Amino acid sequence: MPYILIRGNLASYGHKHPFRVLVSGLKAADIEQLNRFPCGGYSDESTVVYLQHPCVMLTALEVLGYRVVASSSTAVKQDYNEYMWTMRKEFSDPEPYLSETSSAVIERDNLANSGREGGNYNGGNSKIDLPE
Repeated sequence: MPYILIRGNLASYGHKHPFRVLVSGLKAADIEQLNRFPCGGYSDESTVVYLQHPCVMLTALEVLGYRVVASSSTAVKQDYNEYMWTMRKEFSDPEPYLSETSSAVIERDNLANSGREGGNYNGGNSKIDLPE
């Protein structure tokens, strides 16, 4: 489950682009999904700058499956606060890798239990179905 960091301000920077939100840790597919939002370029190799209000970006990321797990605020200037949110995206567990030689049925010798199985003795080999 990847984590991303979002940093932004609720007070505007200026008139041309009043808001700036830095998003760090996005995967390429998520960046592609966010192409409709004005982008201010890259702050570094893993941080994208969006020229949007933080609430707009947080909502867009929630639509992509991210959830806020933590937030904080720091006073940078007297009347200017910068906020940071940590978001996380859940992924379903991957299917277990089965090699070409493995199968859903395992054959093994079970001589200790072969006598207890009554009439189901098949030469010492038992077939056991694995749960899916």
